[in-house]
Amino acid sequence: MNGVARLPLVAVDAECCVRRRFITPEFQVSASQLVEPETVVAVAAAGVERSVQIAVAVELGVPPQEAARCLVRALGERVEAGEVVAARRRGLRTQQVTSPITGRLERFDEQTGSLLVVAEAPRRPVRALVAGEVRAVQDDTVEIAVVGDLVHGTVLLGPECAGPLVVLADRPDRELPIEEFDERCRGAVVLAGMTVGSAVLRRLEEVGAAGVIVGGISVSALEPFVGGRADERLRTLLEAREAVWSFSFGLLLVEGFGRLPLAHPLFAFLQERNGRWVSLLRADSVGVERPVALVSSRSFQGIPLEPVPFEDGIPVHVDVPARPGVGYLRSAPFLSRTFDGAAFPAVLVERDGRIEQQPVDLVTPLGISP
Repeated sequence: MNGVARLPLVAVDAECCVRRRFITPEFQVSASQLVEPETVVAVAAAGVERSVQIAVAVELGVPPQEAARCLVRALGERVEAGEVVAARRRGLRTQQVTSPITGRLERFDEQTGSLLVVAEAPRRPVRALVAGEVRAVQDDTVEIAVVGDLVHGTVLLGPECAGPLVVLADRPDRELPIEEFDERCRGAVVLAGMTVGSAVLRRLEEVGAAGVIVGGISVSALEPFVGGRADERLRTLLEAREAVWSFSFGLLLVEGFGRLPLAHPLFAFLQERNGRWVSLLRADSVGVERPVALVSSRSFQGIPLEPVPFEDGIPVHVDVPARPGVGYLRSAPFLSRTFDGAAFPAVLVERDGRIEQQPVDLVTPLGISP
């Protein structure tokens, strides 16, 4: 086997096209305009509309075709949660139907006697999150050409975000005590070392951190924030593009789930960029397979982000969930087999003085010298 190549885990001065998609946006920028991370590029809906069907006929005990005459508010009007939308006089008593949500009376179905109330999502200004040049504004998307240094992560929990990088950890395998997370974190993306727990996540929310970068995090630490069993709830949130998270900052797991230290070269790479603006972006926003931490350089010319061939001797990162780390490639890709005979592409990797066989899918060119 040959011809295997993959995007590097780390890239310096990489040319990227960041695509920010919004819901029903009113754009505030145009093509060729220069933007900073805090530039407002659009005013857009924060989430999607939600609607509620009110069974007016059933609640008032009237035939569906008569229920329309019981409406006390006109279609198209806005109502508050708890406000009366229909009523019927029965002797000395008046039966009332109220709206469970604040929204607009959208439609009445005469066949079922039900009223549809639609709650519009609030509209808010949204920032560019990166420094670069607007390449295009079209439909629901703004494209921004960016040059910067990037580190691929494994999972991004919470919203995309940006802020100055604040390095709190002094080494990649340390979990910091909660006292370290103070006012320095406000509005910043924090490099916190190996992991954080539930108490630190609450503290980051309290101080108003923009984001946090760690090696990994235990699923149990997220349970207070996702509701129910964390593993099942996380799967649902990660599959939903417009997921609503209970914390307002982005949480980038570089290595994955678990108490996993950052690989030292990745930690050192980020540590050197202390104080610079860093953006935590989803994979589809950058057109790659994994989420990234992107440090904008504000340059107009960089190096195209291209796959690195698997060649003997290149530094690589091994994404084995139980023991991720850095090593050197010691073979070209070859076809190996499992104990039951199933074939899979593999390579030999040297790390910690030992040669080990790893599936190609778990090996990524490092992109920098260890």
